[in-house]
Amino acid sequence: MSPIDRLVRSVLVALGACAVLALACYEVPQVRDYYACQQDAECGDGGFVCDDGVCCREREAPFCTGRVLDGGSCLDGGSPVTYYEDLDEDGFGNLARPLYRCAPPQSVPTVTNGEDCNDNPTAGGRLFFPGAPEQCDSYDNDCDGVSDEGLGGSLYYLDQDNDGFGDPERTGTFCQQPVGWVDNPNDCGPDSGNVHPGAYEFCNGLDDDCNGGTDDTAQLGEPCLVPGKSGICAEGVRACPGGKDVCQQVNAPAPLDTCNGKDDDCDGIADEKPDCGGPIRFSADPSVVFGARHLGQALNGLTGECLKTSTIPNATPADVVTGDVWTGSGANTHVFWAERDGGTWDLSRPLTTLRFSADVVSDAGTVANPDGGVSSWSPHRQPVVLLCGPGGFLRLVAVSPILDSTGAEYIRHNIPLPPDGGTWIVGANSSPDVQGVLRQVKRVEVFIQPASSTGSFKVDFQSDFGLP
Repeated sequence: MSPIDRLVRSVLVALGACAVLALACYEVPQVRDYYACQQDAECGDGGFVCDDGVCCREREAPFCTGRVLDGGSCLDGGSPVTYYEDLDEDGFGNLARPLYRCAPPQSVPTVTNGEDCNDNPTAGGRLFFPGAPEQCDSYDNDCDGVSDEGLGGSLYYLDQDNDGFGDPERTGTFCQQPVGWVDNPNDCGPDSGNVHPGAYEFCNGLDDDCNGGTDDTAQLGEPCLVPGKSGICAEGVRACPGGKDVCQQVNAPAPLDTCNGKDDDCDGIADEKPDCGGPIRFSADPSVVFGARHLGQALNGLTGECLKTSTIPNATPADVVTGDVWTGSGANTHVFWAERDGGTWDLSRPLTTLRFSADVVSDAGTVANPDGGVSSWSPHRQPVVLLCGPGGFLRLVAVSPILDSTGAEYIRHNIPLPPDGGTWIVGANSSPDVQGVLRQVKRVEVFIQPASSTGSFKVDFQSDFGLP
């Protein structure tokens, strides 16, 4: 035998010995009991399947006693039964979790009905089953399709904006008040938490406080200042026209400025002249008109009216006013005036004075004065000053006569308005409402009465004649 043949024979002998040894070492597994599983792959070969959590075989031991065989029959020849999971173990099964079995499952609690409406043991499942007592929890405990029936209840209103007041259009009856619902239907703005009874009322065109009124804010009518206005025109009140918060002007500008500490004509200056206090100098104010009359009657210093507009007839010769100079002749009463053209002066401010400044001469005849002297003027307290206005007039007379001689008289008097009982006083026949007259003075009149019908007089008003 060749060496190669001997090698081959030796290899074959060795392989045969190994095969004998391998067969002697292998032992076929014996099935003696059930094994836990979750799926068929865990049960190995040999016809094993995973059924109800254990490894078993349909037609050999260990038998799958609950498994439905092919064709829908059971191992014992019986019919399968539908079981339902009863995880909460309340005796009622979950219709959504059926188990078609030949024997009750051992791995999960089951029943043969699917009547449970909550089988979750972690969500209170044992409180939910047919015939369970109904709880006040807004759930259907007895599985009849109705929540909280038989427990009574109250009407509630949805409070969607969480302001404590409910929407009258969105109601619900509950045995106890649910979260987000209230027991009142008083919200007039259910979608806005800023609109409800007792809310702050804004000027916005809405009924914020649900009282039936729109923009009835507490600030309406309160004083305020009108932007961009001055004087009394800046005085306003809070208003809300068309949902807009404004300061509404209450005063229109007055045609003239009265002496009241206010800017009546709204020009930014209070109590300015000439309306308040009159012009400082009559001759320097273009709104002042001068004039004079020679009356055909001797009034002897007494009047019951202002004389420019008096019905007493004029006498001749007529008086003449040239500039600041007043001239005339003849007896009886002569009157001169300085008049506001198109308005009045308010002379009611405290410490207002009339500066009466004039040089007076006369070559008329003479008459004896009560004190024994001789004068070119009638024996009454001259001159007389009248303040004339729409509401009346004041007759102002000096306590002692000024025109009481035959020579030149130089009048330099500051007459307080109204006279304070000193050098000048308010004379008889004056209107009783002194302050009312001073508030609107249209004209200042001065009247004199020469002693004789012959001769003439001249009154030269000085430049400071006015209301300083």
